[in-house]
Amino acid sequence: MIDTAAGYGAFLQGLAGEVRAGEIDDGAVERLRQVLPADAVFHANSLQEPSRARYRIAEDATLVVVGNPPYNDTTSEFRNGRKGRNEADADLQDRDLGVSFLRSYARLRADVVCVLHPLSYLIKPANFRRLKEFAAHYRLRHGLLFSSARFGQTGGTKFPVVIALYERGAGMDYDDVRTFDFEVLESGGTFRLDVFTTTDGLINKYPPGKQGPRESDLGLYYYTFRDINSLLRNAGFMAAPHYNGIVVLRGEFHRYAYLHAFKRFFAPANAWLYGNLSPLVEPAWLDAHRQELVAFALQDHPVLRAAAKSVRATIAGDYGVDLQVEISPAVRERLRDGIMRLAVGGAACPQAAQAR
Repeated sequence: MIDTAAGYGAFLQGLAGEVRAGEIDDGAVERLRQVLPADAVFHANSLQEPSRARYRIAEDATLVVVGNPPYNDTTSEFRNGRKGRNEADADLQDRDLGVSFLRSYARLRADVVCVLHPLSYLIKPANFRRLKEFAAHYRLRHGLLFSSARFGQTGGTKFPVVIALYERGAGMDYDDVRTFDFEVLESGGTFRLDVFTTTDGLINKYPPGKQGPRESDLGLYYYTFRDINSLLRNAGFMAAPHYNGIVVLRGEFHRYAYLHAFKRFFAPANAWLYGNLSPLVEPAWLDAHRQELVAFALQDHPVLRAAAKSVRATIAGDYGVDLQVEISPAVRERLRDGIMRLAVGGAACPQAAQAR
């Protein structure tokens, strides 16, 4: 059993059988040699020329990798310079250290991999494609989710972390991830990606490419977002072009009004679980409530309240909104209920687990 980013050896202490610990940090290596046999500790960069021979592991031995490899968020000691520079073999190199470590496990031909990593590695298609070399040989067998808040040193927006058990074999593709039932720690429920419908393909998340419109016919823009976490952090509507601005076109205004309502009302107790997904949506509900969504955005968002009268009048006319009528508490509650129920449909609730 090996942990190639062993830290102080918490994942290896007390285990029966042969263990190996790889670590680059001088202080951590000194500590490891106090709790593990000295010949089981290897002071090296685990992302440069990793091999079984380096760790004195036989080519035919059954190898299990465990650990919590660093990844590029605020907790990463590599990123903050406390463990040196991110140096890795060319085929292991990635902007995220965690991805590099997963690739290195494939290089070691580990039979089983059981590690912690951000769930976003699996559920975001672009991230999953970066795991091509790993996914070609490993299949996810078990996944247990918990909030990054359980790591005391983390700050800012919380996100889902998975304790993932992979087995070497036929490999997996993205559809395997979409249909996988992840357990949610201490909830009795599960999280399954294909249960949810998101705004992908319905609402632009990024500024226009070379062929897209560069200017809004309303003079309105929306700050780019990657997922729910970034949507909730970012500004929303803007009244001037911006390099991070999505062009809001007149015929699509109601969709960005929906994003504003989502920002205001999406607040489940387990919000961390959804943070790496694109905003959730029920397209038919959005279409049915477009007038109320537009009216709410025009009255609630400061940029829209301050917009030129002609712009407000154009939007109101397009959607049949009376600018003189205040949004009632009943409408607010209806919008809140419609958006909040999106979090109940498939994740982290015992009823969902039982239904499947």
